[in-house]
Amino acid sequence: MANWEELPQEILELIACRLAVKDYLAFGGVCTSWRSAATKEKYKAMLEAPWRKTYARKQIAEFSIPSGGTIFQLRASRVATMSPPGWLLVLKGDRHCIFNPLLGNRIELPSLQKLRCRPPLRAVDLDWLKRLQRGPNRIHTIALSSSPLLSRSYTAMISIHRDLMDHEPLGFAFLRSGEDAWTLVSIESHLPRSSVVRLVHYNGLFVALDAHNRIMTLNERKGRMQLQLALGKNFRHCGYLVECLGSLLVAWQIEGEGDAPVIRVFKVDLKKGTLEEVKSLGNVSLFLNYNSSFSVEFNAKYPKSCLKPNHIYFIDYIDKKNKIYSMDDGKVEWHCAGEWFQPDF
Repeated sequence: MANWEELPQEILELIACRLAVKDYLAFGGVCTSWRSAATKEKYKAMLEAPWRKTYARKQIAEFSIPSGGTIFQLRASRVATMSPPGWLLVLKGDRHCIFNPLLGNRIELPSLQKLRCRPPLRAVDLDWLKRLQRGPNRIHTIALSSSPLLSRSYTAMISIHRDLMDHEPLGFAFLRSGEDAWTLVSIESHLPRSSVVRLVHYNGLFVALDAHNRIMTLNERKGRMQLQLALGKNFRHCGYLVECLGSLLVAWQIEGEGDAPVIRVFKVDLKKGTLEEVKSLGNVSLFLNYNSSFSVEFNAKYPKSCLKPNHIYFIDYIDKKNKIYSMDDGKVEWHCAGEWFQPDF
């Protein structure tokens, strides 16, 4: 019987580049030699285009490529995109995990009742710890310092809310790889607690944006959130944090003429505490999701397909429809439903 592992690499590459995306991913999981053939740069570029996440039916998330074609389905009560690229937050029953669908890697997260505080403890910290331990709670937003595939030493940070029927913000916690309990994060005493709407890891720091348009960063050594910048914008809707070509951007959806949505984008300088409005994204587009947003740079190797540079893909707060905003002329188009997921190899 022929040994399929010993097929010439040239033949394996010819087979791989002719497969549909779903079959291509399965092809790469057969053995080491097939996986080597299935990760060549020419085909990888096709897979690095953002995928759409929709719900085929209750508690079944479906992932597909923009040009059409389902890649895989995932059964869970909640599936949220997250950073870094390639990872998802998955909730099954009352257990959270992070999951890489391309490689099948799954990392279970400790229960949200497993919390601890760092000394010195304040009365307010002990009060919040008791409230959190009572539960039931849920992870509202989450970010990782790095991909678990690239480093064994990484940190996960979360903001915690009361259960799914209640949006009461309960605080922050972080977890270092290898630990079995979350460490509660305190907030500077002069800052009132508010709902955290976005959380990212940028330039070595966990950065949070709250409902009052304040940007805070985590001082991991002290286990405390510190105010970096009050943005001073009184926009009606919550903003989005997204890293773009090494810069930190905040984007807001506002209402233009006739209630048509307008997206305004600003570059944030955390050291200087300043905002600078961005009028053009150039050869980059933004993909804005509720939990985790990202940017994509289009280049000669990147397949534009039905996606466009200098555009923003978002969900309209007013009618909950998926739309595209052009940074060139401000025009808004309808787009296919679903959040966006950024695969990573």
